[in-house]
Amino acid sequence: MSEQEKKPVNLAQLEWRDNGQPVSSAFDDIYFSTASGLEETRHVFLAHNHLNERWANLADGATFTIGETGFGTGLNFLAAWQLWQQCAPASAQLHFVSVEKFPLHPQDLRRAMALWPELREFSEQLIAHYPTYLAPGVHRLNFAGNVHLTLIIDEACRGFERVQLDDPQRDSTVNAWFLDGFAPSKNPEMWSDELFDAIAHLSAADCTFATFTCAGIVKRGLKAVGFALEKVPGFGHKREMLRGRFAPATPGQQRAHQATPWHLPPSRGNVPVSIAVIGAGIAGATAARALAERNFHVTVFEQGEEPGSGASGNDQGILYAKLSPKPGPNGDFNLLALQFAQRFYPSRCADAIHFDGLLQLAETEKEQQLQQQVIDHLGLDADALLAQPVSARRASELAGVDLAMPGLHFPDAGWLRPKQVCRSLLQHPNIDFRPGTQVCSVRQSSECWELQTDSTGKTESQIFDAAILCSANFNRQFPHTAPLPLQPIRGQVSFAEATPPSRALKIALCGEGYIAPAAPTSDTEERQQHSFGATFKLKQTDTEIREEEHRENLETLASLLPEIAESFRNQPLRGRAALRAATPDYLPMAGPVAEWEQLENTYGALRKNRKQLIDQRTPYQQNLYVLAGLGSRGFAYAPLAAEVLAAWISGEVMPVSADLAKALHPMRFAIRALGKNRDV
Repeated sequence: MSEQEKKPVNLAQLEWRDNGQPVSSAFDDIYFSTASGLEETRHVFLAHNHLNERWANLADGATFTIGETGFGTGLNFLAAWQLWQQCAPASAQLHFVSVEKFPLHPQDLRRAMALWPELREFSEQLIAHYPTYLAPGVHRLNFAGNVHLTLIIDEACRGFERVQLDDPQRDSTVNAWFLDGFAPSKNPEMWSDELFDAIAHLSAADCTFATFTCAGIVKRGLKAVGFALEKVPGFGHKREMLRGRFAPATPGQQRAHQATPWHLPPSRGNVPVSIAVIGAGIAGATAARALAERNFHVTVFEQGEEPGSGASGNDQGILYAKLSPKPGPNGDFNLLALQFAQRFYPSRCADAIHFDGLLQLAETEKEQQLQQQVIDHLGLDADALLAQPVSARRASELAGVDLAMPGLHFPDAGWLRPKQVCRSLLQHPNIDFRPGTQVCSVRQSSECWELQTDSTGKTESQIFDAAILCSANFNRQFPHTAPLPLQPIRGQVSFAEATPPSRALKIALCGEGYIAPAAPTSDTEERQQHSFGATFKLKQTDTEIREEEHRENLETLASLLPEIAESFRNQPLRGRAALRAATPDYLPMAGPVAEWEQLENTYGALRKNRKQLIDQRTPYQQNLYVLAGLGSRGFAYAPLAAEVLAAWISGEVMPVSADLAKALHPMRFAIRALGKNRDV
């Protein structure tokens, strides 16, 4: 099922009482107690899940996961976050997984949160990170203090089903449930048997729950899936509430897979501690940072002398994503990845980014039609926070230069300094960066990975619990990942010194090509230059600078900015050529790698019937992962893809739906090949 099944998303319709309290128009019900919503949250959900004591006794580096039905105003999340900060170990990780069918508009969220000034420290961060486009599906928001919010925009049962990977062991991650939402008498459809089944499938062995209601439908549903119940005094005028513990009659009972589990490694062993990351471009840098923030010890190997020595090493890069008018994994990932990236970079490398706006221009009639389809599909208008359609006149005002075509204005996108971004991401106490070091071989040794490295003629052998290959096209030099269908794409960027006409350009532009505003060069602060391009040469692998590609970049620029392109023609252009790595379906790869020789043995029957269920897992190369295939949108794709990778390694809840996790899985191409009766 596509994340973009229905657009635009149904936002909550609210009425506001004189005391400032929001009321749902659809359900004619309040979001929190009229006496004190915050105290009700603390009494019902925090106290009766015993969170203060449980969190105070967590081991260093432990992960605790809360599941919630009904995100609403976010009050429960903020109260839990406040308590977490007060009593949990600094190195522990809190995951808060919440569903919401009718999310609040950001303005309504801000208004509701104003009722709780004592939570301002937390509510301001939530408002700042809240999705600008609340697309149906899974949104991951990360906050300071190792707090992660997985906000699922969907009906409750279907929302929780979205994040189940069909792996009973790793799906059972929730340690405490906040069973909230509108009262069963107001919203009986939510409290379904299917919802309680999903809750049980996601519950860990030590899982507790608390809920404000004692309604029969809730008691029967919880009992039926294995929860032991206890009535205790409620809050305020509510005489009773329920709390309890997950105590199924047959604990640990395995259920059959719902589909062929090709994407699942065998049941998890020990979580790795030391991890080697090969490559320090944007893929390796984001992977290393995501893991370091989860307390893994990461060593990053880079054969160049600095981060971003390969395709991630241009002076300026553009952050943008190609929005799609069609439901499907490509459009879904573009939409979610762009928003995640816009939240990710400002919090980790603010000095390397310039997210003061970007214009995606529609140069041809066909492109204008496509953009109109995107506008209609996503419901974009002049008030949209993600992107607004603009006329040629308005685009010219925003850009500071004359433009002859309309486009989409992304107010929170823009350009960045790639090398500086990579360098900043690697500055973490849990990351050891090894530049000028070539990884000659990667070999499995017992349950570990042995890397043979060469640094200035000195060879060395090092052992790690896990290895992640992030070296783009160079991944093919390792036998473990050689079969992955990565294809090289040569791209040449041109650099031109700023001219009087070009200095007027205020924001980044992209169309058939792109250009960034003038900025100081890396070698001097006084001289300013523009980066523009880039060429796109499939399967070409040389990286020398070509004059004909400078001319090609100029011609592409001339279709956007003829006066500026003309002002560049009379100067010698500099440039840089590098190789991107792309996949056949233009989605990145993020996940574990199977044993290639065993894949055919396990799933060979798919050649005759690709839709059959083979209830068997294939052997995987233990603790070997890949993050690659970012193509030309690496800076937009990498942060969320790295988050997916970190979830595979740590066993935490996925930051995307299970469908998207499969769409990004490195083994998807091999399974498709079997289904089409082709060689793997």
